[in-house]
Amino acid sequence: MSKGYIICVDDEISVLETLAEQLLARFGESHIIETASSAEEALSLIDEIISSNDIVELIVSDQVMPGMKGDRFLEQVHHRLPDAIKILLTGQAGLDSAIYAINNGGLSRYVEKPWNIEELSKDIKDLLDKFRQNLENQHLIQALNRRIIELESQQQ
Repeated sequence: MSKGYIICVDDEISVLETLAEQLLARFGESHIIETASSAEEALSLIDEIISSNDIVELIVSDQVMPGMKGDRFLEQVHHRLPDAIKILLTGQAGLDSAIYAINNGGLSRYVEKPWNIEELSKDIKDLLDKFRQNLENQHLIQALNRRIIELESQQQ
């Protein structure tokens, strides 16, 4: 299977670099780690990846950013990529934004800063395993449907 993408979004460059380095160390062999310093930049990056027929598997976004907030960004991502894993990362815990992201953005996890990289890595690994299993199941279903169509056409 080809490498999937993990996208980190945060307007604080030091946080973004730290998160990307930590994820690269743990998931770099199986994933390409990309960063964006705003929701708008991340949406452009996602569109570029999709147009290349590559797969965005995971998005980790900060909540408090200038312009579009993380929960609204994840809502837009969810419309484009409903199966992608979405994690909201925030230093300013706010129940309203978490509830919004869960209800509208297909949120998989809500993580407060400073995060524990061991716990976050375990959660991400579990979520990525589930994502890849779902992807494999979709491929098997498509292959089965193609075979059914072939068999039905041979019987006619």
